[in-house]
Amino acid sequence: MREKWFFIDSDATLQSQASLFLEKWNNNSPFQIKSSGTTGEPQLHTFDKNQLIQSAQASIAALGIDSQIRALLCLPLSSVGGLMLMARSLVGDFELLIQLPKSRPLQYQQEKIDFIAMVPTQLQQSLKFDINQLRNCSKILVGGGQLSPEIIAACQAENLQVWQSYGMTETLSHVALRKVSPTEDRNFKGLPGIQFSSQNGCLVISYPALQEQQIITKDIVNIEQTNCFQWLGRADNAINSGGFKIIPELLENKLQKYFKESFYITALPDPKWGEIVVIVFEGTKLPVLPDFEQIGLKKEEIPKKYVLIPVFDRTETQKIKRKETIQFILNEDWRSL
Repeated sequence: MREKWFFIDSDATLQSQASLFLEKWNNNSPFQIKSSGTTGEPQLHTFDKNQLIQSAQASIAALGIDSQIRALLCLPLSSVGGLMLMARSLVGDFELLIQLPKSRPLQYQQEKIDFIAMVPTQLQQSLKFDINQLRNCSKILVGGGQLSPEIIAACQAENLQVWQSYGMTETLSHVALRKVSPTEDRNFKGLPGIQFSSQNGCLVISYPALQEQQIITKDIVNIEQTNCFQWLGRADNAINSGGFKIIPELLENKLQKYFKESFYITALPDPKWGEIVVIVFEGTKLPVLPDFEQIGLKKEEIPKKYVLIPVFDRTETQKIKRKETIQFILNEDWRSL
């Protein structure tokens, strides 16, 4: 394993973070990674070098990466995604271009990129502003959030090779991949050596090469086979309205094409129904609403109130912090629909 790293941005902090990673790698020191905090308080997780190597090998095998590729690292080096791309480059002995995280990572990139890992916001901006550079990327991996049907359709229209990843800090980045372009698979398929089951409808990950104990998640899934699953949403986001269980992520997927604005679905307490569905928009003006019944929403799925938030609270990988975004919203800020 040898280092083939090149810095696009001459940023002292960026180079210092990369040097610290190499120092730990060469000294077999433990790696500490903080979770994003999207679903609760950020947690600090510790891994050793062998665990990073195991994860990197599984990812390299699943994506078909070899030592001849050039990859672009445009994620925070402190995130599990950035850290594991550095590890993969060392294990796979491939060239790695490193730059500061930005919404348009390909804006000034003219060289052909064989592999790039991005978050959905970066892919969206690249599709909009840097499509020629995006076409030069042979393999595109997207993680850190769900992809809208519009983004997937745009990727398919350009015949891009795009995979969506499923993973978390606890699993050292992705444990499963789903091809979304040029054709879309419904299911996530596990990386080599990883098996899935469910407990109370939530995903359970068996990853013996990484850790002995199973990882019990709060992701609601349909298990198709022991090595693949369909992701539905988060159990801790689920809404119970009058006895009807509503998964916000599935409802958001139904509504995505009707709004250009960022939004998400959540719940408010209600004396009659227990909880009601509400919608949170990013911006200062209520967008034009579709006829919810006409587009096929069930009565209990139709949002009853809305609130406007000028700017959503997001993690450094651009995931919306749902609870933090509305924690200071007062009752009178919610408006009826």
